[in-house]
Amino acid sequence: MSEQIIQALINGLVSGSIYALMAVGFTLVFGIMHVINLAHGELYMLGGFSTFFMVSIYQINFFVALIATLIIIGVFGFFIEKIIFKPLRNASLLNTLLASIGLSLFISNLVLKLAGSDMRNIEFPFSGQSISILGTSVSVHRIVVLLLTAFLVCLLGWVIKYTKVGKALRATAQDTDAAALMGVNINLIYGIIFAISAGLAAVAGGLIGSLYVVDPSMGMMPGMKAFIIVILGGMGSVVGALLGALIFGYAETFTTLFLESSYQELVGFIILILVLLFKPSGLFGGVNTK
Repeated sequence: MSEQIIQALINGLVSGSIYALMAVGFTLVFGIMHVINLAHGELYMLGGFSTFFMVSIYQINFFVALIATLIIIGVFGFFIEKIIFKPLRNASLLNTLLASIGLSLFISNLVLKLAGSDMRNIEFPFSGQSISILGTSVSVHRIVVLLLTAFLVCLLGWVIKYTKVGKALRATAQDTDAAALMGVNINLIYGIIFAISAGLAAVAGGLIGSLYVVDPSMGMMPGMKAFIIVILGGMGSVVGALLGALIFGYAETFTTLFLESSYQELVGFIILILVLLFKPSGLFGGVNTK
């Protein structure tokens, strides 16, 4: 049992780190732009397909393909903001929500039409290799995924805290009008936010595609989970999104270990309900943790 618990601790951390990539991008878009992007899961799915085609069809190195995926889907996200969400900046939250649902349906059906419904797996360089941690055999694949997600989250934190773009992002989040008066290009910042969000989701999709499979419907449940995690942590809170992702990852992993895998999808919703009953604004709602 001790080996199973160690394995579950590592698997929960891996799952939580991937959820964190999804949730951080989601909460940045909401926290700064006040947009709930329900097409976030489809950007995740596009990342999976982008990585698959580069690795399997064009024989590009997996890690190079991930970087390319981050850039490609990031640029796609930038133009999504300009084409779809920019005209709706002064519209109600409901209008932007409906626009994101329409975008989600369009992307998923387009990919289904072009790529078919077959499940595909992305080849990983260290597939089948393992290392021993506290006497337990752990897949090198999962360790690499964990290191990559941790690196990206830390890199994003560094960018937000120490770079000029990051300072502009924080200023825009605090007061859009004041930031504009101080010379911040709000139009560019909004595009960058969407690009970062889409790029992180795409990398998460590529990583999951290497662990499991890629298919046109793969983004639906992770997109919903990212939304739940953001609510759980507190809408707009990056720290809350990170903590919520870890809670979600461990809850699912230990539910599978001690109960049945069929309950895995249910446990996150139960946690969300319990948190909102006692703290409706989420774990970090109303706290300045951006």
